[in-house]
Amino acid sequence: MKSFAKVLGLVIFGVVLLAAGVLFFLTRMFDPNDYKDDIQQAARDKANIELTLGGDIGWSLFPWLGIELKDVGIATLDAPEDALAQVGSMGLGVKVLPLLRRQLRMSDVILDSVSLNLAKDAQGRGNWESVGPDSDAAATPEPGASEIPGRSSEQAGRDFDVAVESVRITNARVRYEDESSGQVLQLEDVNLTTGALVEGQPFDLAFLGLLTTEQPATRVRIDLKTVAQFDFGLERYQLEAVDLKVDVSGQPLSGRALSLQLRGDGLLDQGAQIAEFNQMRLSVADLRATGQVRASQLDSDVRLDGRVDVADFDARALLAALGQEVPETAKSGALQSVALSAVLSGSATSLMLEELKLLVDGTQLTGSLGIADFERQAVRFDLSGGSLNLDDYLPPAEETAGEAPAQAPSGGSRSDSAPEDWSDEQVLPLQRLASLDIDGKLTLDELRITGQTVAPFTAAVVARDGKVEIKQADGGVFGGRFSVTAEIDTTSTPVSLKVAKQLTGMDSLAVQRAYDMGEQMRGKLDFNLNVTASGNSVKRWMDTLNGSARFNVLEGALIGVNLEQQMCQAIALVNRKTLAEPRGSQDTPFSSLGGSFRITNGTVSGEDLVMAIPGIGVKGRGKIELPQQRMDYRLGLLIKGDQSAMPDPACVVNERYIAVEWPVRCQGFLHNAASSCAVDTDGVKSIAGQLLGSEAQRKVEEKLEEKLGDQAPAVRDAIRGLFNR
Repeated sequence: MKSFAKVLGLVIFGVVLLAAGVLFFLTRMFDPNDYKDDIQQAARDKANIELTLGGDIGWSLFPWLGIELKDVGIATLDAPEDALAQVGSMGLGVKVLPLLRRQLRMSDVILDSVSLNLAKDAQGRGNWESVGPDSDAAATPEPGASEIPGRSSEQAGRDFDVAVESVRITNARVRYEDESSGQVLQLEDVNLTTGALVEGQPFDLAFLGLLTTEQPATRVRIDLKTVAQFDFGLERYQLEAVDLKVDVSGQPLSGRALSLQLRGDGLLDQGAQIAEFNQMRLSVADLRATGQVRASQLDSDVRLDGRVDVADFDARALLAALGQEVPETAKSGALQSVALSAVLSGSATSLMLEELKLLVDGTQLTGSLGIADFERQAVRFDLSGGSLNLDDYLPPAEETAGEAPAQAPSGGSRSDSAPEDWSDEQVLPLQRLASLDIDGKLTLDELRITGQTVAPFTAAVVARDGKVEIKQADGGVFGGRFSVTAEIDTTSTPVSLKVAKQLTGMDSLAVQRAYDMGEQMRGKLDFNLNVTASGNSVKRWMDTLNGSARFNVLEGALIGVNLEQQMCQAIALVNRKTLAEPRGSQDTPFSSLGGSFRITNGTVSGEDLVMAIPGIGVKGRGKIELPQQRMDYRLGLLIKGDQSAMPDPACVVNERYIAVEWPVRCQGFLHNAASSCAVDTDGVKSIAGQLLGSEAQRKVEEKLEEKLGDQAPAVRDAIRGLFNR
């Protein structure tokens, strides 16, 4: 038995020696370089590529089945002279014995000086698309080939237990050119290293590279370090402790350099159709943000969820770091303190910030804000907040050298010179308005704009398909309230406009002072306006203005015009006397002033102007021609009696004058409307003639009473017929 064992041992030892000798013979005596032509032909037949093997093929058989190649080139058969890929050197090895146990154990995979040249022609066809077996050949199995029942090729591949000691790619380069767009992308100085790649086990991953583009000229340095883990069976891939640093410079940043750093943990679970990035920490220049984002339904309608919190940062400094023009604002410190927090929601085509808290220079806005469609740039918002001074963010007012501008005189200008014509320059950016897609609402406790405080303030706007609608714009200002709706229709030719405006209880004098208008009236103003116009200049609007208006002013005064004085002058003229002293003040107080108007092609016509002055009633009719900026209004003063304690004898109101309508005419340019009113002397002369006739009739009737007694009434009626009374 011992002899048998000894013999068996010698046999086994001999077999091992024989096998070792065969392997030594194969590795030492067999040269794969002799078969380069066969290898290249096989590449042509099986992969449709032209394979270039510039260096010697090094190989080993046991215990590692290894190969080492140098100066490898790959090109398509259609363009063999244009290299698709080049490799300076590559080496890898596979342990032989584990293969028998369906285990793939690879040594270090090393690739150096890798170069890929990818291109698409004007028709969108890539130069790599012809690589690989012909579709017909791939679809037709070789004779005798068979599949294992119940197992796909993918499942069969997964039966292998794969492990790679490491992967090292150094000095790699990828160039991509799209002829249709002219874009050229280039990834240079690429270095990729990994730890041991074992399914289900974490491994270190490091990537370094430089990405450059030509349109626009940009350089992006990418430095990524992370711990990765994969599970092919579960289709689950994790990146933990992600540390991504990106340095960008070039034309988009106006030549500046910008650094970005992103940290966190990533997960892609294709089985559950979920992608996540948690524990996110992002820094861009002075901005610091934290949060998480999650994408679900990856194979259908992608849904995005998450949260973001941005700490207080200087928005002006960020804009400068991004190479953007920093707007000049009236307040030098505007936009220096911005912070926000929000819940993210959206899809592959939209992103909304819900439960938003936005803090800008101490003003907090809450609500929602986002883009409903990236392609259409569809903006949606619903925000509310406290006090916002919008003037701080407007361009600073232009400083004028020399003396301060003169204030408009009380009662308007006294100049008789014609005003400047309305401007015919384009006002609205029609192309931009036509492209807007906005649906939003803003509500503020207080808004300061153009130096005025509006409290509260609400605005709602909808812009879509070429139409811009101000659904709501209202608030409290100048002691009253305003409400405005408007529409701009850029789809019509010419562009059309509609405006409906309502003012209630507004201090008219404060309005005039706020906008440097000549002070012509004071009092509480109610105003309603409904108008349409067309065109895109002030001149066109004045020429095409149509609609209606109504106003009423309570407890006010006409500034710079003394109707009481002019009334007394008219009475003194009739009485053929001279006023002892001026009557009243420089203004004309009234308890109410109102009227309605029709507007036709810029001409404002009114027939029912009414004003109630103590002791006087005023009626008016006339027109205002906006294109020419002129007015012609006739006022009738109805004397109700002089109620002063000591009336001027020249202005004593005889009871015969109470029903007389004394004429005043306001005629001239709009800029001197209040000071253009004067007594209508022609009208006064006519009234004087009527009054003299009435006085003669009265005296005749008195004489008849004395002479005729009871017969006087019949005679008196006959005489009145002669006077047409």
